[in-house]
Amino acid sequence: MRAILVSAVCCLLSAVCKNHEPVIPAKPTPEQVRAAHIEEAPDDSAERHNLLNIAQGAAIASRTGEITLENSAVKTIDGDPRSDWMSPLNDLEQSITISLATRSRLEAIGASSSKRLPAKTVRYETSLDGKTFEPLATQTLANEYGDQLIDIKPPVEAAYVRASTIDGYNAAVIDLRSIIAHGSEVAPVPPRTVSGCWSINTFPSEITEVGGTAYGWFDQRERMWLDGGFDGRVWRFVWIRGPQFGLIAFSESPDNMHISGMKWFEDADPHNVGEGLFGGRRDCTTGAPQHAIDVLRTFAERHGFVPLYGLHFDDANHLSADQSAYAIGELARIVHDVAPRPVRLVARELRGADAKSDLAVSQARIDSLRAELQRQKLDLSRVTFVAAGRENYHTAVWSEIMRTMQSGIELDIEIAARR
Repeated sequence: MRAILVSAVCCLLSAVCKNHEPVIPAKPTPEQVRAAHIEEAPDDSAERHNLLNIAQGAAIASRTGEITLENSAVKTIDGDPRSDWMSPLNDLEQSITISLATRSRLEAIGASSSKRLPAKTVRYETSLDGKTFEPLATQTLANEYGDQLIDIKPPVEAAYVRASTIDGYNAAVIDLRSIIAHGSEVAPVPPRTVSGCWSINTFPSEITEVGGTAYGWFDQRERMWLDGGFDGRVWRFVWIRGPQFGLIAFSESPDNMHISGMKWFEDADPHNVGEGLFGGRRDCTTGAPQHAIDVLRTFAERHGFVPLYGLHFDDANHLSADQSAYAIGELARIVHDVAPRPVRLVARELRGADAKSDLAVSQARIDSLRAELQRQKLDLSRVTFVAAGRENYHTAVWSEIMRTMQSGIELDIEIAARR
């Protein structure tokens, strides 16, 4: 009888516990993740007018310090109004020197901070050569969110801006979310060259340029292989390192001596951002880099698509065949090598005034690319050409640099079945 009672009690408890077990939710689909990230996006409309934005070509020429590379000086130019540079602990007096894409006329200067770790006093200086700086203004920031600007009267021409934090509102650490300069460029953006040897975050790197494409490596403990190109403002790369892959954006100072950048894992998604990147020139001790891995094909096989940053288009959205020669060769090789799988070439543009204009840009670019591939008599029987505009882009975009990374031409393939 006792055994029967114990058994009944166990069954009853089992039923009760079973009824109260939490339901494990299904893993969100990529579309659900993308939608959630889009809904989290801040309003970056003001940042799109900031001359000190990496997407405009602004670069960190020097900085004195940060609490970590995840909260580095790159955060002040990344165009995301919620990301932040943070000072080292109990060391609030820091400076950040930013090169503009080209010589510009500054009409307003300022910054934004947070109420959590608010900076108080910021001093601004300007330079035309990055060596000799002149005082511009000293600003006392209010302890509040949002951009805070002061007018510059009369406007001042500059190629570099240095912002120095002096103190904060009773905090051992202060932050700056953005350093902001409004005005206009007064000269064309000078050409940039990334070829040569670099020290990036103290690790060696070597990059070469050929036929409009830049490729090379970055030895961040394990060698990272790069393949990309320059869009007239910023260098865009895809990268492969062991089983990892992702994207990098580098901006470069006008003297071609300093680069700074952002790294993403897989997509240019705001939740996939890595540490800030800072580089300076070093002496070369080896020959020009040679690919030990097929960067574009490997990226595509892992992710189903790959951006072709080595393709270049002029202001009328016509393909520049000479500047795109290397990338066209790579495109043709991949189309051939993935046979019999179909290939889609997709043109995306996310930076225009509206969806209609972005679609028009995409259509012009994909038509021009198709015409050039036909002129070269490539076998396009398995290739579909798509003008997507800003429709069905891959992940959330919270800033102009993220729009930049998702704009251009991509090659899509079906991922091969794993054996």
